[in-house]
Amino acid sequence: MSWALLLSLFAVAFLLSVRAPERVLALLLTALGLVAAGLLAYLAVQVGTDPAGWQSGRLTGPLTALGFVVGSGLVLMGRMLTPSLDRPSPLLSVPFRAVSQTNAGARRTASGTASRRSALNAPLTDVDFQEYDVLERIGIGGMGSVYKARRRTDGRIVALKVPQEKYLADAKFVKRFYREAEVLKRFNHPNIVRVYDYRMQDPEHYIAMEYLEGQSLETLLEERKLDFSEATQMIRAMADALRHIHMQNVVHRDIKPANVMVLRGAFVDGRLREGGVKLMDFGIAVGKVLTRLTMTGARVGTPIYMAPEQAKGNRVDARSDVYSLGLLAYEMVAGQTAFKGSYEAVVHQQVFESPKPPKQVRLEVPGRLNDLILHMIEKDPAQRPTLDEVIARLDAGVMTDDAFNEPVALALSVQERRGTLRLLDLKGKLRVSLRDQRATEDGLPGVPVAIAGDARGHLFVALQDYRQGRSGALIRKLDAAGQEQLSFGAYGLGEAELLKPVSMTLSGGRLYVLDAEACRVVVYEDGQYVHAFGGIGKGNGRFEKPRVVAAAPGGEVYVLDMGAQEVQRFTPHGEYLSRYAFRMDRTSETLRPLDGLAVDASGAVYIADSVARKLRKIEADGTPGLTFTLESLVGEATDAPWLLSVAPGGEIFAMRQGGQVLRTFSAAGDLLSQTDMYAPVQALTVVERPVVGAPRAGLTA
Repeated sequence: MSWALLLSLFAVAFLLSVRAPERVLALLLTALGLVAAGLLAYLAVQVGTDPAGWQSGRLTGPLTALGFVVGSGLVLMGRMLTPSLDRPSPLLSVPFRAVSQTNAGARRTASGTASRRSALNAPLTDVDFQEYDVLERIGIGGMGSVYKARRRTDGRIVALKVPQEKYLADAKFVKRFYREAEVLKRFNHPNIVRVYDYRMQDPEHYIAMEYLEGQSLETLLEERKLDFSEATQMIRAMADALRHIHMQNVVHRDIKPANVMVLRGAFVDGRLREGGVKLMDFGIAVGKVLTRLTMTGARVGTPIYMAPEQAKGNRVDARSDVYSLGLLAYEMVAGQTAFKGSYEAVVHQQVFESPKPPKQVRLEVPGRLNDLILHMIEKDPAQRPTLDEVIARLDAGVMTDDAFNEPVALALSVQERRGTLRLLDLKGKLRVSLRDQRATEDGLPGVPVAIAGDARGHLFVALQDYRQGRSGALIRKLDAAGQEQLSFGAYGLGEAELLKPVSMTLSGGRLYVLDAEACRVVVYEDGQYVHAFGGIGKGNGRFEKPRVVAAAPGGEVYVLDMGAQEVQRFTPHGEYLSRYAFRMDRTSETLRPLDGLAVDASGAVYIADSVARKLRKIEADGTPGLTFTLESLVGEATDAPWLLSVAPGGEIFAMRQGGQVLRTFSAAGDLLSQTDMYAPVQALTVVERPVVGAPRAGLTA
């Protein structure tokens, strides 16, 4: 009778695979189960009249098959009668929140959306309230549901926030749920959701709040990027709402996009109307200063927007909300969250790491807005601005950029497609994005491996990618605004051609380009070949592995040869003068490996000693100068040369090629700062720049 079992399995599988409404399938299987139950009873009678047949196994197949069908039908019948069992698990659902008519504003997977839509369409026969007529379910979360309802006394449409029954036995949950109602009833602000009433007596538990038509900020951010005007207006509205609740001695503690509602028609002619944005979900709001509240052993709050002191379990106050609002503002303007990863990874980042500045993520972010956000997310609460200061700065205007008129800047090339060539001020702050990496006339075909600048603000960049026309020109001359003026130095073996430029320097109006493949220095003036010197080999005037070329104010040219472990000095015409090298010790003939070279405005030479991990200074007259530590950081390639440059004021800038951390030293060798560039840096140099007028908004900071 195995055919019977197979036939029944086929029937059940067919019904489950048919794309029909679940209730229709449930009815069919239930009907089939009832019929099968009758047949099962009949077969049971037959067993009684024919025990030998049962023992011989002739009826085993039919009984087993019918039992399977009956079981399937009863299961689906139970799901029809108790639809609440199909509600999403709190572990799989989004955190409970007030929601709009549009959706719950949660970031969902496709399966999660489908299950939640099924739950929203579930029958409302089990939902009944004395004072309200429930119209529809408009949101569902792990802790409960939100219903659209009409108050019977006056017809007012409200949103009823109803907890799941299983949580009502948890005293902490109930306390948190009704704290939200008590807190919200104290507020009267256009940007805070209103609470009309609430009930906490069996069998009814709910909060009746303002019904909002719109979508959560979380959903809006998933759909599109906000323009900066929209973002700043919403930030100001939320800052004003937070200022209001702080005046009532309340801290929100759970600022995040899902708890901000953007109403339908919030913006009129580009202006945010009053009440167009609403701050919601005060379920964990507390008095101005107290320790964390835990529920089921976990910190309450969302780690991506959680202040460091809250993540560490320390006392929180109004400054914690400023931090969370800053992270929300970060996401609104940068288009991504400041921190990413698992719960534990995000908590670690909140406490110990600083995020990439918004302007580094999205170069168009206005500098003043970038600075305000970074100020709001300072790790130290004492360093954060007050909400009064935040609002004052927003009202004063953050959509423009401070003029960058400093006569000296730090030019960098980074491994980023946007802002590949950029200028920083001497404090390491991004100020100008000059050039992107793209295959167009106004782009760069690759990341420059060397940069040099003249006194008129022109920049020369060296490329190792020659696939963008112009006869394979590897050297580009740009004006102060980043526009290309000249290209030269074609790829090839000719006397005026280059194979692999790795370093450049300017002296006396001439550009000295070090070709590591040909082991020579090629000299150009106004893009025209002048002469070359060097060559492959050992001895004076020859190179084994040249990596850096630098020039002194007097015209002398220095070349670092990492193969020969020496620095050679030449006249401007390429005649060998002398060399610098360091022995391992006084008795050894072995030379120390060298991996960095720079020359300052006085003619002093700086050489990086990779064995001692020090930067050695040799004065212009050849006498030894100061020596200070130059350590590599974890993850930096120790076989890559140091990028070194000295400002006119004596500040020394250093970082490993391919590294991301810029060190700034004083003229006396004291470490002043370490600044993360948030991208691998390939070239670095201090350049002079003329005042070119007020910078364009979105391009400078």
